[in-house]
Amino acid sequence: MAVIFFKYLKLQCYNYLVSDSSEKKLNPEQKKAIEHGNGPLLIIAGAGTGKTTVITERVRFLISEKKVSPSEILALTFTEKAAREMEERIDEKLPLGYADMWISTFHAFCDRILRNEAINIGLDPKYKVMTQAENIQFLRKNLFKFELDYFRPLGNPNKFLEGLLVHFSRLKDETVSKEEYLKYFEKISADINNKKKLKSEEREMLEEEIKKTEELAKAYRKYEELKIKEGLFDFSDLIDKVLTIFKERPGIVGRYRQKFKYILIDEFQDTNFAQYTLIKMLAPPPLANLTVVGDDNQSIYKFRGAAISNILQFNKDYPQSKNIILNKNYRSSQTILDSAYKLIKENDPDTLEAKLGISKKLEKMREVSEEPVEFLFADRVEDEAGLVAEKVKSLIDRYSYKDFAVLVRANSHAEPFLRAFERAGIPCQFLGPAMLFRQPEVKDLISYLKVLNDYEDSVSMYRLLSMDYFNIHGRDLAFLLNLSRKRKISLFEVCEEAAVSEEAAISMEAKEKIKKIVKTIHSHLDLAKTENAGKILYWFLDESGYLRRLSNYQASDDERRVQNIKKFFDKITTFEAEHEDASVFSLVEHINLCLELGESPLANDTDWQENDAVNLLTVHSAKGLEFPVVFLVNLVTQRFPTTERREQIPIPDALIKEILPQGDFHLQEERRLFYVGMTRAKDRLFLTAAKYYGEGKREKKISPFIYEALGKEFFNNSSSKKKSQLSLFGITVAKNEPRKEKTPLFFNSLSYSQLDTFSTCGLKYKYSYILNLPAPPSASLSFGSAIHETLCDFYQKAMVGQKPGKETLLKTLAENWRPLGFSSKEHEEKFKKEGEKILTEYFEKSYDPKNLPVALEVPFMVRISPSLKIKGKIDRIDRVERDKSVERDKSEYEIEIIDYKTGKSATQKEVEKDLQLSLYALAVSEGNLRHLGIKDKAEVKVSFYFLNTQEKVSTIKKPEDLNMARQEVLKKVEEMVNSDFPPKPGKHCDFCEFRMLCEAWS
Repeated sequence: MAVIFFKYLKLQCYNYLVSDSSEKKLNPEQKKAIEHGNGPLLIIAGAGTGKTTVITERVRFLISEKKVSPSEILALTFTEKAAREMEERIDEKLPLGYADMWISTFHAFCDRILRNEAINIGLDPKYKVMTQAENIQFLRKNLFKFELDYFRPLGNPNKFLEGLLVHFSRLKDETVSKEEYLKYFEKISADINNKKKLKSEEREMLEEEIKKTEELAKAYRKYEELKIKEGLFDFSDLIDKVLTIFKERPGIVGRYRQKFKYILIDEFQDTNFAQYTLIKMLAPPPLANLTVVGDDNQSIYKFRGAAISNILQFNKDYPQSKNIILNKNYRSSQTILDSAYKLIKENDPDTLEAKLGISKKLEKMREVSEEPVEFLFADRVEDEAGLVAEKVKSLIDRYSYKDFAVLVRANSHAEPFLRAFERAGIPCQFLGPAMLFRQPEVKDLISYLKVLNDYEDSVSMYRLLSMDYFNIHGRDLAFLLNLSRKRKISLFEVCEEAAVSEEAAISMEAKEKIKKIVKTIHSHLDLAKTENAGKILYWFLDESGYLRRLSNYQASDDERRVQNIKKFFDKITTFEAEHEDASVFSLVEHINLCLELGESPLANDTDWQENDAVNLLTVHSAKGLEFPVVFLVNLVTQRFPTTERREQIPIPDALIKEILPQGDFHLQEERRLFYVGMTRAKDRLFLTAAKYYGEGKREKKISPFIYEALGKEFFNNSSSKKKSQLSLFGITVAKNEPRKEKTPLFFNSLSYSQLDTFSTCGLKYKYSYILNLPAPPSASLSFGSAIHETLCDFYQKAMVGQKPGKETLLKTLAENWRPLGFSSKEHEEKFKKEGEKILTEYFEKSYDPKNLPVALEVPFMVRISPSLKIKGKIDRIDRVERDKSVERDKSEYEIEIIDYKTGKSATQKEVEKDLQLSLYALAVSEGNLRHLGIKDKAEVKVSFYFLNTQEKVSTIKKPEDLNMARQEVLKKVEEMVNSDFPPKPGKHCDFCEFRMLCEAWS
C-alpha cells in the first residue's frame, strides 16, 4: 500500500511540476504524448496546441521518470532557430543543464558525425563546408570546365549558376546519385529511339529535352568530381555523406543506433526524403523509440508542396505507431480558428485530415472575447497602410504597440506600412530575413571598399558622398556630377580637383568635407597594397568620425545599424581567416559575386520582445510567434497568393521519391502560409487589401483566400450595402484623401532607350538620365556594340567599292573589340568566339555584295507633339524590290529598316507590337529620310535581324500602328511627367548597375 501511495504521490508531484512550468494544465492528449512509453509515436500538433511544451516535457519525462541518460536522447529539428528555442526550453526545464544531450538541425548533426568519424573513414576532420557564396564562386570559377551549352548561355553565362546548385542540392535531397542520374538519361535516350511513330515536331522537342538532361547529368557528375578534387563539401553533402557511410559501414550506424535510445523529430512535415532516410537508419522500423511531431497545415518549406508525404509514409513504415492529435488551442479565439479552418479545408483531399479520416478542427481553450475577423479595403496601397495605422491607434488603449503585428508576404511589401506608421507617429520595427549586404549602412561601407578597389567607380563614389553622416548638400553633389559628365572623368577625379581648386562652384562646407574624404581615400589607397580590408575599413570609420557617432546611438534604429555593421565586420573577419588573400581587391570580388547572384548573409535584427513597437515582418518569419492583434496585408492576387515561381531547373518526376500532391501545389502552399499567418493572432485578426498597387492602373483582384476564410456569403451580404454601412460587416473602406500636387517635370526630347528604361524601373531612369550617373560596362553591351560597329564598318567598306571578304569581317571585329565588362578571360574568349561564329554565319547566309544598304547608322528625330520629339538612330536601311502592282514614280523605291539584335529572338506578334520599330517607321512617314532620297511613306517595312539565329522577323507598319505608337509615347511621357521615379523591384534588380544605391534592393 505504501508503495502504491508513493507512486501516486510521485506522479502527482510530477503533474504539479509540469503544469506549473508549462503555465497551463496539461490536457489528456498532451499528457499521453509526454508519458508515451516505448515504440513509435506520431504527434499531429495543430497551431497553438502546445507542441513545444509537449516536446520539452517529454524530454524531461524521459530523463526524470524513465531515467534515460541525456546523452541517449537525440532531438532534431528543421531550422537553427527551432533548435536554439528547443535547447533553451529544455535548459529551463532541467536547471542543472545537460550538455551531453544532442539537440540540433539535421545538417549540424551530420557535420558532428562526420567530424567524429573522420579518422575511421579516411576523412580530414578539418574538411571545409562551403558557404552559399563560396559554393557559387566555386561553380563560377569552374563553369567553363563543364560540358554545357543550353545551361551556359554566352550572353549571360551565370544565368543558371544558382539554378544548377539548387538542382544538384535537390538531387541530394532525393538521394539521387550521379550514377542514377546518368542511368536515367540513358534510359530516356533508349526510349525515344524505340519510338518509331513520333511526329517530327514531337521527336525534335523530346530530343531537345534529352540533350538538356544529358547536360545536367554530366554536369552533376563533373560537379561531384571537382569537389572531391579540391577537398570541398557543400551543404547538401553533409547528409549525403552520412547516408553513404551508414550504408557502407554497418558498424558505424550500429554504434549510433545503440547510443540514441530515444529520438525526437520536430517539424517532421518539412523534412525531405534524405532526412527521413537518415531517421529510418538511426531508428529502424517498425518498433523504434521514435517520436515525430508535425502539422501538414503548417508545412511551408516542403518541396513542391509535398506536405503529407513523410507523415503518410511514417504510418506505413511504423504501422504500430501510436497517433496522438493535439487540437486544443491555447492561443486564438474560436472565431479566428473557425475562419482558418474554413480556409485550410480548401486543400482537401491533399491533407492528413482527408487521407487519414481524422478531425484537426481546433478548439479554443483560452477565455477570450469573440471579435469578428475584419476586412479592411482601400483604394491604393498607401490608403491601405493608413487604415492599418488608424486601426492601431484606435486599439492602443487596450494594447501595447508590441502586441501588434503586420504580416507581409514579401520583404518588398513592407515600405508603405513603415511610411504610414512614421507619419502617424507609431513606433515600428521591421523584422525578418533582411539581407546584410543590402542594408543601407552596410552598402555605405561596401561602397567605400569599391572606391578603393576602383576609384573610377562613380556609382560607389556617389553613394559615399551621399552618406547622411557627411551631409553634403544636394546642389553641391549635382554640380560635381555635372562636371564629371561634361569633362568625361570619374567623380573621384572631380572631387580631387574640387578639394584643391579655388574656383570650384561648391560651398566651403562641402569643399572641406570633400577634402577630408579625398585625403582619407588617398591614404587608404596606399595602405591597401599591404593591409587587410578589415583594418582599412575600421580606419575609415575611425578617421571619418563615423565610429564615434555609431558608439553614441540613442534610438533602436541606430542600434540596428550598429549590429549590422558589427555583423559585417564579423563576416570580414571570417573571410580573412579562410582566405590567404584578404586584400580589398579580394574582398570586393567576393562581395561583388554575392551581390550579383543575390546571395547575402542575414542581417542582425533586434529582438522584437525588447521594443515597444509594432512588429512588421514576413509571414515566414512569423512562424512560431504569436501576437494579440495581427494584420495580414496586401491580400490581392499576385501578392498573396504570389505568382508561382517555378524551379529554374526542375528534377524529372521519375527521380522524385516523395508522394506529390494531386492538386495545384503552389496554391496549396500559399494557402498553408496564409493559414500560418491567420493562426498567429490571439484576439483580433484583420485582413486588408487595396485596389491599386504601385503605379499600376489595373485594379487588382481580391485574394481568393479572403473569400475562403470569411465565406462567400460574407461578401454577398455586404456587397449590396453602402460604403457607410460596410463596417457592420467588418469591412472598412478608406477615404480617398486629396493628394499633394507635385511640381511636374517637362521633357522636350527623349530616346527610345529612355522610355524603355522608365518602363523597367523609375529609379533606374532617375539615376541614368536625371542624375546622369556613369554606369559600369557589361559583357552583353560590350559584345553588342562590337558586333554593331563591325557590321557598320564592314558595309561602309563595301559601299565605297571595296570587296571585303570574311577575313575582313573577322579582322574588323578584332579591331572593334573592347575587353570591358567580362567576368574573366575565359568568359571574354567565349564571347569573342561566339562573335566570330555569328559573323561567319552572317557572311555565309545573309551577305550579298549586290544588295548593299542605302544607309547605315542614320540619326532621326520624330515630333510626337508640338513640345515633344523622339531622337534615335537606325542601324541600317535597305532598298527592296518595288511592288509593281502599285503605280509610283520610277525614281521612288521601296525600303526596309533593319535593326540588329544580339539577344534572344522575338515572335512575330512581339515584332508587330514593338514600339522601337514603330518609331523608326514614324521617322520615314514624317520625312526624316528625305535627305537620302527616301520619300515619306504611309506604310513602312521594318525588321529585327537576330544574329544569334540568323533569322529576320519583319512586319509592315501602317498608319494605324503609327498613331498607336504616338499615343503610347504620349501616355508614357505623361506617367514620367507626374512620376516620383519610384523603384520597381523585380528579377532585373540583381543585375542592375545601380543596385548599390537603391534602398528597394533589400
